Amino acid sequence: MNMNWIRTFIVAAQVENFYQTAEMLYVSQPTVTVHIKQLEQSLGVPLFSREGRNIFLTDYGRAFLPHAIDIQDRMRQSYIEMDKKRQGYNRLLRLAVSPLIATTYLPYWIRTFVKQYPSIEVVVDVVDSTFIEQKINQHEADVGLTRQQPLSQSQHIAVLQSEPLCFVVPHDGGDAESSPPISLENALGTYTMLTYNHPDYWKNLLLACRAIQPRMREMKVSHIHVTKRFIEEGIGCSILPRSAVRRELAEGRMLEVNSQLLHPPVVSTYFIERKYSEEARAFRSCIEKIT
Repeated sequence: MNMNWIRTFIVAAQVENFYQTAEMLYVSQPTVTVHIKQLEQSLGVPLFSREGRNIFLTDYGRAFLPHAIDIQDRMRQSYIEMDKKRQGYNRLLRLAVSPLIATTYLPYWIRTFVKQYPSIEVVVDVVDSTFIEQKINQHEADVGLTRQQPLSQSQHIAVLQSEPLCFVVPHDGGDAESSPPISLENALGTYTMLTYNHPDYWKNLLLACRAIQPRMREMKVSHIHVTKRFIEEGIGCSILPRSAVRRELAEGRMLEVNSQLLHPPVVSTYFIERKYSEEARAFRSCIEKIT
């Protein structure tokens, strides 16, 4: 049985028109007709009834359609599996990763891991931290990397690394070496605080900020990368993990304000796994050696 016949039959069954089938498959209409006739001869039953230009599935056609779709899906999957084998993959590791981790630590971790384990295919799904535990619980990911402290007790959880927070404001355009440092109180009174871009620490920090500057203005921005862009455009200030703004500070696109009076906490990267696997253990071991 020819796969071209199967593909033609599935499309014809969906659109119920040989002319449209030919257009969708980029073949001639006579070719479509030949494919269907050859498939019908192979099966020994009529798959379509014809009324003028219109075609309709027969009872045989309706019965065969789910089998045809299954044949096509299995063939596609076999191509995928063979391509993986060709590339040297024989195992799979699926990661669900928060956007911040994906753009800071993950590239280095992945580069190191794939060098050590070239036979493990890595699939990265970048999702909001709120949904990472759900991905693990629903078996849509093998490992979760998140900045939000996990809630579930049914998972294996480890802290990979921790880092400090820093208070950043827009660059004022002056010479950072000759300009006087910006005071925390002045920064809180001058700039709008861009908040809730990180899942864990804002509630207590806002209380501390308002104790220093009661008239502080606030704007909720749910994404760290948007927050950084807003800061560079002079819209506001924020308190962010140092890894998120290391490049901007080094390139002079932001300025850091001394925030010791706020007693900012450290933030952690959590490794979540529902069930230990060889691939997950290898990934975790690789990360722990380089962090």
